[in-house]
Parts: sequence; structure tokens; C-alpha cells
Amino acid sequence: MTTRTRTDLCPGVSRPWPAEDGGLVRLRLVGGAVTVGQLRALAAVSATYGDGDLHLTRRANVQVRALPLVGDVLPADVVSALAATGLLPSPSHELVRNVLVSPLTGLVGGRADLRGVAADLDAAVRADADLADLSARFLFVLDDGRGDVLARGADVGLVALGGDTVQLRWGTTWGPVVPVGDAVPAMVRVAHAFRAARAALDLGTEAPWHVDELPAALVVPGLPASPPDPRLPAATEPPAYGELDTPAGLHRHVEVPDGRLEPGTLAILLDGLADDARVVVTPWRSLLLPGAGAPVVPDADEPEEPVRPTRRYPYEGDGQAIYVDSFATIRAEADLSHVPSDAERVVVRMVHGTGQTDLAPMVVVSPDLVGAARRALAAGAPIVADAHMVASGVTRRRLPADNEVLCALHDPRVPGLARAWGTTRSAAALSVLADRIPGSVVAIGNAPTALFHLLEMLADGCAPPAAIVGCPVGFIGAAESKEALAEYAAAHGIPFLTVHGRRGGSAMTASALNAIAQEAE
Repeated sequence: MTTRTRTDLCPGVSRPWPAEDGGLVRLRLVGGAVTVGQLRALAAVSATYGDGDLHLTRRANVQVRALPLVGDVLPADVVSALAATGLLPSPSHELVRNVLVSPLTGLVGGRADLRGVAADLDAAVRADADLADLSARFLFVLDDGRGDVLARGADVGLVALGGDTVQLRWGTTWGPVVPVGDAVPAMVRVAHAFRAARAALDLGTEAPWHVDELPAALVVPGLPASPPDPRLPAATEPPAYGELDTPAGLHRHVEVPDGRLEPGTLAILLDGLADDARVVVTPWRSLLLPGAGAPVVPDADEPEEPVRPTRRYPYEGDGQAIYVDSFATIRAEADLSHVPSDAERVVVRMVHGTGQTDLAPMVVVSPDLVGAARRALAAGAPIVADAHMVASGVTRRRLPADNEVLCALHDPRVPGLARAWGTTRSAAALSVLADRIPGSVVAIGNAPTALFHLLEMLADGCAPPAAIVGCPVGFIGAAESKEALAEYAAAHGIPFLTVHGRRGGSAMTASALNAIAQEAE
């Protein structure tokens, strides 16, 4: 059994995710189906309020990014604009309308046309108040017998065996073979059985998200587990990009690189299509469009496209979902009660950069650290680092004033100074930058000697920086240098952040800087 420490945080209009570039929302498309008019309307919303692009997901949904947030919600005018697209038919159930279907079903190939089944399933879920509390990760998968979505992990689903029969599945369990007309009530029954099994565990926010996370195989009343039917297809690859001759006329399977639909590309793809024309977003982050056109195919002279290895392990592959889950896991497991409120995201980033939730209680943040550092950076102050790994770890686009990030280790004077003074190059490099330290944000993430050296420079009269992030790592002098920082900075009113003990490092320090530089997580 997988142990969850919180409810899922998959984004939607009612629950946007506060990403680095603003609010992120996901619009669920049942079976990936959307009209040309809806795509145009959604693109207009993105152009008005977001980054201008539409972002396709591996569940055949569409995301809009960089939306404004008021606290942790979308402004009312943005919600109204998204609802006006027609892609939010049930606000109460928007997060659980996760229905993946063979994209070409009803167009060409396959054993059954599952478009009606998908629509009926969506209607049944939306009509059932109890199913609104399913996890937003709970997934229905309907394969029309061609095997193209057979390999996708399903909480509940079916595979067509012929035009009028399907075999049910839930998790890794195969269910009975039933008439296609009985499939929707049966899948709803499985969803209710999962809810009941989950509730019986009495785990609250730690309850499983998926069927296979239950401690025992799910038993569904009236639907016995069955062996896989010999008519089940083998898993197949997605169709090639290009034109498809279907009984309904020509269609195009168009690649969308990185799943990102820019306004110009979308306008070209939709040119000449009626608003009521049907488009399918695929789980391969591509589009199925009606009509002939210029498909995106590699030139003959280009090298062959890399081939993804066969997936053999159950893991999250979506980068945004990984971020969402990582930060939520940190907040669930780490003790942040001692951290100033404006520094919570800083500590979360530090924990994220190290994978150590027990780091949080060891972090010491002065109450004015975040405010002082942000004011300095907003005014154009540089960041002075003791190591190039710290400097390289700073995400430049997060800096508010195109701030300089300085490290003098490669200055030709540094080796001679280090030999003459009997210290490390990291320490000597700080003296080379002595005139840039006053009012700066100093970041020490590697050498304890550099932190000691900085404190000695300040004691000798160097004007202080606006803030110090001091997290050197090591067994010799690391803990002692950080204790010295805490004592000196507190006595002289210098805002600081440090970590008790031997832990530290460039990744941890750069993570802190990135979180300080910009409030968005």
C-alpha cells in the first residue's frame, strides 16, 4: 500500500497551482475532445490573462499558465472567462472528469466507437455528488480495442473486445466481460467501491488516491475479478504523424513539440475550420484535426528522432506534477513552525534541493532576512557567492533587477592571496570583491573558511551586506562557522540565514537564493 501524507493537489479552475510564472489551471477534456471554437476561446483567455500559449498534457487535457492570482484563487473575471469557453460544465466535479479514451475511436480503426460511452460516463460522474470527492488523479481509461491506451495505468476502465462487448478493469485487476451498454454503470460501481474501501481505512488526508494503493485488492460487489480475456489486444504505439484517411474524411495527426501550442501555430492549424468542428487532444501531446493540411513530419535529411525506452516502472513523469507533489510532501512532513512566515517558501526550497525534510528544524532565519534581501535585490544589489556552483545555481529569470551574480574564484590574484594568507581560494576571493559586498546579498555555500573570512572582513570595518545566506558544508569548521555567523549577525543587526551542524552546500544555498529572489514558488 502506498502511504499518502496529504490530499492530491492537481490543478483546476477552482484550485489553481501557484507556479513560478503565476496561476496554472488544467481544463479536463473527456477523451481529449474539444471543438475548434472552444480552442479559440481558450487561446483568447490565455492571450488576455496568461502566457498566450495552450499547454497539452499526457492525460489529453489542456493547461493555461501565468494567470493572475488573488491569494490562492483566480480573480472572478478570469474564472468567468474560462467558464465561458464551455470547458467547465460542472465546477463541483471539474477535478474528477479524468477520462482518457483511444483518440481515434469512431474515426478509423478500433473495435468499437467509444465516444458515446465516454460522454455517458462523464455525465454519470457529474450527476453523482458522491464522486466529486475522488482524487483528481483518479483516472478512467477506455481503450477501443486497438491497444493504444492499454498501457496507461487505469483506476477504472475497459477494453473493447468487439463492437458490443468490453472487459472491465480496475487497477491491475481484470473484471468481467459485459455488454458495452452496461459498461458505464459498472464503472461507476467500481468508483463507489473504491470510495467505500478508502473510507473504511479511516486515513483522512492520508487516504489512497488510486485503486492500486489500497492495502488489498479491491472487491466490487456484483463484478467478479476475472482472467484476462484472450481477445484483449496487445499494447500498440501511437499512429504516425500525417494525414489519416477516415470514413469521415481526411484528418491530420499533428505533432505539438513539448505540448506547447503557441498562438501563431494554433491559428494556422485551425485556419478554415468551423467553430463546431471536432478536435482531439491526444495523450501523446499531439492533435487530431479534421481536413487536409501540412502535417509536422521530420525532413528526410534530419537525423532519426530518439526513441523512448519501454516504460517498465511506475513513476510520475510530468515535471509540473513532480513539483506540485514535492512541495506538498515537504509541507506535510517538515516542521516549519519556527520559520518566519515570509521565509517558509525559502525553507521549503532548501528542503526540496536536498531531499531532507529533517533539515527544516535546523534552519535558522532571522525575522528580517527575506524582506531585507528582497529589497536589496529589487534595488539592483549583486549576489556575491563563494563558489561557482552557488552562482550557477541561481535562476537568473527569478532575479528582479537583472542582478549581477559574482564569484571571483577565477580572478588571477586569488591563488597568490590564498598562498600568502594561508587560507583557501574561496576565502581570498571574497577580499577581491570587498568593494561589492556592502549592501549586497552574500551567499556562502561551500567553504567554511569563506564564511569565517567574511566575518573577519566585517569585524575589520568592511561595510555589511544587506543579508547573508551562510550554509557552508563539511566536517571541519562548517558547524563552527555557522555558529559564528549566527552570533555575529545577531549582535550587529545583519539579517542572515544558516543551518546548524555540518549540512549545507551549493544546491541548498542556491535554492534559498532562488526562493528569496521571487516569492512565487
